[in-house]
Amino acid sequence: MIVTVAFDVKNHVEVMEGWPIKLGNTTFYLEREGNVLKRVCVSFSGIDIAQAPYVQPAGSEAEIPHITIQGGEHASRARKSIMNWQAVISGQQIVDLDFDNYELRFRAEDVSEEASIHLKSFRSNNGNVLNQECDFEQIGRAFCVGQISDDRIESTSHFREGRLAYAAKRYVDAYNNMYLFLETRFCDGKTGNEKQTDLLSKQLELCQAIENTAMAFAAQKSTGAPAFNLFNPDDTTREKIRTLVLLRGKLRHHSLKSPQRWDPNKQNEYESAARYLGAVVGEIVTKESLDDIYVPAVLQSFREISVATGHETKIKVRTHRLNRERMLELDMSYPTMVLSSKLCLSALRSAVQACEEDGQLGDTVRLQASSSRSELELFSLDFDVWAYTQSRAIEVKDPIVSVWCGFEHYQAGVIVRHEFSIPVPGSKLSIPEVWELLRKCFDHIEERNPTTRVMSLKLYLQKWDKAFAAYRVGVQVNN
Repeated sequence: MIVTVAFDVKNHVEVMEGWPIKLGNTTFYLEREGNVLKRVCVSFSGIDIAQAPYVQPAGSEAEIPHITIQGGEHASRARKSIMNWQAVISGQQIVDLDFDNYELRFRAEDVSEEASIHLKSFRSNNGNVLNQECDFEQIGRAFCVGQISDDRIESTSHFREGRLAYAAKRYVDAYNNMYLFLETRFCDGKTGNEKQTDLLSKQLELCQAIENTAMAFAAQKSTGAPAFNLFNPDDTTREKIRTLVLLRGKLRHHSLKSPQRWDPNKQNEYESAARYLGAVVGEIVTKESLDDIYVPAVLQSFREISVATGHETKIKVRTHRLNRERMLELDMSYPTMVLSSKLCLSALRSAVQACEEDGQLGDTVRLQASSSRSELELFSLDFDVWAYTQSRAIEVKDPIVSVWCGFEHYQAGVIVRHEFSIPVPGSKLSIPEVWELLRKCFDHIEERNPTTRVMSLKLYLQKWDKAFAAYRVGVQVNN
């Protein structure tokens, strides 16, 4: 089998001709459109057909097909060869290649291999890796934030570059960029391991982020997450910081003569270090971002702009109580024109809080919301018939132990289902306790991924029982 790795050319380069250069089992060639160079390609022949892409069909309706592609090794070989060529030709012509997003092509060397190659090509595209569907409300508020310091702009640019490098699996670049954030922000131009260790150890915000992240990584060991052995969790904060400083020295200032230097083709060795430092810096950057976009003055400015320009959605939420007493009818306003699942969840949380503050949550068994613009249902949350019984509770003989939460969420244009369990003590659940369970479920989902767009959520005593509480968005909500 022949495996080809094609790298896109990012700058404008004109080449009048191009034909394959074959050296052993490796062939170099150019792809042009007219006389403009578009891709630089490397082909490897004699590759074992067992490494061909393979599609495993679904065994049943409950399963999904699996695609196995083994091209990472060939991409690394190609990248090293092309970087070698790039270094030689740079004196004559700069060719800027996109090493992060490449195309793998698979071609049979003889007819007998044709049936074993299920995919002819595959493109590695990291463009969507960092896309988490940010709401415009956050983006718009960021425009309303006043001028921030130049130091913050510069240091955050290193964080941004580090995130992009990590997404492209350039882990050494990712680590170095994250460390540049620390260096720019906290080291005041000082160099030297001891000086930087001292300066960084005095930053309370950084020290807290280092300890928080270390605890989180230690807790992930039992979940099958990649191993993290950068330092011992019991090390002092200063010792952890010193480890980060020393690794920076190794990755940034390495000599070709040193046997300890890192191999650019074996960057996976530094994945966990880059992931850890990225999480540390990410905690600092995220806190700054949230502090800015949720400051009252920014919220007020954004709301005034949305109302003045007509970019506003009004929602009416009605509550339904078992007692024949006053029910709530809430009028809410949000600075958005999109009826999204995030908007629904925000309105739901506000409605539940209003019921609780008004002392109505103990007998509220249904919430229903509609958009004033369309008057169609926006979302609803209902308790099953157990709430209408005399006891107004779920009662079982054996201890409940836990309840199941199944939810559907919108992701990359499709609806995906997930489920998890929540521990519950005792053998009885009252109406207020079910409301608390719902809150815990939504909190759990949001903590795992704040951008999750929940389209429906149900609670079950047993995995396939009828749901005893159900939330869903209306048909007009499509993301």
